[in-house]
Amino acid sequence: MASLSNLPAPVASTLEAITQNSTPGFVANFSEDIVFNDDGKAQRGIEALRKWHVEALIGHRATIDLRGGVSLGEHTIVHLIMDGDFEADYNIAEPIPLYFDFTVTNNTITALTITSHDPVINTVSISAPNDKDPISAIISSRRPQMPLTEGWVKVKLQAVGLNYHDIFTMRGFISYPVTEPLVLGCEGTGTLADGTEVLIFPLMGDADFKGDETLDPQRHVFSEKVDGTLAEYVNVPKRNIVVKPRDMSTEAAAVMGIAWLTAYRMLFTKSGLRAGQTMLVQGSSGGVTTALIQLGTAAGMRVWCTGRTAAKRELGLKLGAEKAFASGETLPEKVDAVFDTSGEVTWKHSVDSVKIGGTVVTCGGHSGMSVPMEVSRVFVEQLTIKGSYLGTLEEFKDLIAFVVSKSIKPHIGATLPMAKTAEGFRMMFEGKTDGKVVVTM
Repeated sequence: MASLSNLPAPVASTLEAITQNSTPGFVANFSEDIVFNDDGKAQRGIEALRKWHVEALIGHRATIDLRGGVSLGEHTIVHLIMDGDFEADYNIAEPIPLYFDFTVTNNTITALTITSHDPVINTVSISAPNDKDPISAIISSRRPQMPLTEGWVKVKLQAVGLNYHDIFTMRGFISYPVTEPLVLGCEGTGTLADGTEVLIFPLMGDADFKGDETLDPQRHVFSEKVDGTLAEYVNVPKRNIVVKPRDMSTEAAAVMGIAWLTAYRMLFTKSGLRAGQTMLVQGSSGGVTTALIQLGTAAGMRVWCTGRTAAKRELGLKLGAEKAFASGETLPEKVDAVFDTSGEVTWKHSVDSVKIGGTVVTCGGHSGMSVPMEVSRVFVEQLTIKGSYLGTLEEFKDLIAFVVSKSIKPHIGATLPMAKTAEGFRMMFEGKTDGKVVVTM
């Protein structure tokens, strides 16, 4: 067995007690309200831990062979091989490779998580927000996985879509205090422990809230109150898991949660448009704007778009737009609805471009949050201005079904490995995207 000398004293003493079959020695270094998680089964309290040692270890004549350990802050991760008489009761092959994740606070073990996979994972996080140079806030690090709580499952990520929401987080424009380092990433796709491929619905909130969950005052997405998806594993509420259709690619599944769900709600829930009516998308190369163009085209709308460059306008046409205009260009006729994701720079053109009785739907302010407004236009021409935030779980499921039924292939401009995540965010920050950016894990 490897040496215990490089491990914190409480951890070394606990492991030594396992080899000596000493229950008093085993529990001596734990707090009375120890949080104990054995491969997803959570328990609390010293008596539960004592019972587990007697029944699971001593009762099955367990022995351990320590292979190594590493300390990361309050966490000490120990890799060991366990042998014993487990096969008859648990139907598992022996010996068993295991990882013990000890949380040590003030020389006392306050939590222990036991898993069959390495709990130390690669993540993309932020340290301190930086408004002027947000990309510099990104750090790549290895950190322990958080233990599962009741009603949550662990997802092994395969691909993650990047979103401007994370750039706002890097700049410090966030609704909740950041517990650093905070793992970035709001959406993604991956597999459950049994291999089932799933999509992650990003919106969480008050479990007792009734009605449209986008109106929940406690709503939040991954990378706000909880760690995000730019990691090898992420813990997800069971409610937020949707099985991936066989006909949907991994890259397509990776981008459904934020940009595409936002676009779906803007178009089908907020705009009031019918097939054959004309819509203007302010932009033609971002995540939400390319989704709006593709969804609107598939739904039978006359889709117009704007673009700052000829290349961006050409992309809009390639994705199905009927016409593409330079940013701010006067349209040949006014449209039934305008979709604005930028805010300050495009807002006046959005309001000027919609017909009497038309609708402007907004979901963001990438170019600035303070918009010019001639209020008389709103009431004289009876314009409707609607804000839109993400979407409901039912809308998410409807979006997935619509994309599959219409054989829509979301436009992915770049696919990058996890090590190049910062490059993807820089493309977004500098306005150089060509559709969605996807990171593969």
